Amino acid sequence: MRALRTLNPMRPRDARVAGGNHRLGVAAFSVAMFGVIVEYVVSGNSLSDLGIDYSSPGGNPVVKLHPGTYVIMLATFMALLLVRPAGSGVIRLFRQKPALASYITLILFCAFYSIVNVGISGAAVYVESYLSAGLLAVALEGGTDRQKRTLAWWIIGLTVLSVFISVWESMTQTHLIPMNYGDLPEKALQQDVDDFRGAGLFTHPLTAALADSMAIFLLLRMRMNGLLKAALFTILVVGLLSFGGRAAMGTTLILLVAAAFVVLIRGIVRRDLSLSFVGTLAAAMLILPPLIILLVTSTDIGERIITHLYADESVKARDLQWLVLNHLNLNDVLFGVPLARLDVLKYQIGLGGETTDIENFWLLMFLNLGIIGFLVFLVALGLFIAHLGRTVRHPLAWMMIFASILIDSTSNSLGRKSSDLVFMTACLIAMTGYAQTAPVLSLRQRSTVGLQRTTRRLGLSPSPVNIAGLKS
Repeated sequence: MRALRTLNPMRPRDARVAGGNHRLGVAAFSVAMFGVIVEYVVSGNSLSDLGIDYSSPGGNPVVKLHPGTYVIMLATFMALLLVRPAGSGVIRLFRQKPALASYITLILFCAFYSIVNVGISGAAVYVESYLSAGLLAVALEGGTDRQKRTLAWWIIGLTVLSVFISVWESMTQTHLIPMNYGDLPEKALQQDVDDFRGAGLFTHPLTAALADSMAIFLLLRMRMNGLLKAALFTILVVGLLSFGGRAAMGTTLILLVAAAFVVLIRGIVRRDLSLSFVGTLAAAMLILPPLIILLVTSTDIGERIITHLYADESVKARDLQWLVLNHLNLNDVLFGVPLARLDVLKYQIGLGGETTDIENFWLLMFLNLGIIGFLVFLVALGLFIAHLGRTVRHPLAWMMIFASILIDSTSNSLGRKSSDLVFMTACLIAMTGYAQTAPVLSLRQRSTVGLQRTTRRLGLSPSPVNIAGLKS
């Protein structure tokens, strides 16, 4: 009996605890996935239509957080605090994932720092836009590969549904979910009709375009039938046109073209170019350009992108916003600008309109935190990005991260309450469900393996091939 205990050191009680923690992690993933679905389906416009004062400043702080955020918090509570022994989840998080744990800690510091220096107003930004993404990563990373693949299909399905809604909106010039801009309900003004963009399931067309861009990178990582992937890819590209996000469409297509060119050249040089890749690339070149031209010339889809290929008022406002730095005093630079003073500063530089705002989230975060807090924020965001990139370990993941940050830098989304980082985290964790199942061998290694297999068939080599032992 003592020998058996030596061979199997895990006691029955420890095995039950480990099994219980695993089941709890699986359950936490399911709850977190439901939270992601809620984030996709229930927009800020939907909450406003239900009479919930979610977007405007002031009011009951309980309703200032999205329902999906509460669900994600519940999932994180399950993953960290219900495991046995008590408190081991938090300890394990700091030991195994120090970058993620540090990100959560530093974002909480930024939130309290902002409250102390500029007041409680705006503190929900740190919970909605940043903390919820970190908590989501904690809850999702404990799931199985099958669960993560299920999450990927949910994301693709909801994004495709949003594209179809947006196409219908573009054809009818009507938003399925009335849009709200702060205190301006249903901004169905002539300006909105002239520059109409479908928003689908999301709060704003720019958010929809970013979510569409992320879904494209996720789709390319997924394993499915080639014809189905081509059809879904085409639908998502049409969505970029329909949502009217110039930065999202330009960044996504440029990155995809650059990546395809690199893969093509590398395949030619190494002489291992995949026939399926060549076929996919040829089909994309033959189908997508004529389809885009047809949609743009014969429908209202993509009208805003085509008619705004110049430095319009939006671009001019983005240049004007930097003038606010000229009006800051020393206290503003060090500790941040209170909301009331920020409104005055925006008025002084010509951005005092009800529908105008500072459109760069980096600038907004600097104005809210000051230089001291902003440096902490930069460290936190860098740690989170590094953690997600190392977790997925795939070029498409880094492309998605780069595209998302670049697209977000053209708007104020991450400087206000936003689900952008939540969407990015969900897409990246879903990618990990498609891990590499076989070692990637070079041409020389494959030749060696083939020679060994041939000699083994001829009876010249009795030992089996150990692929795992080959140098990568």
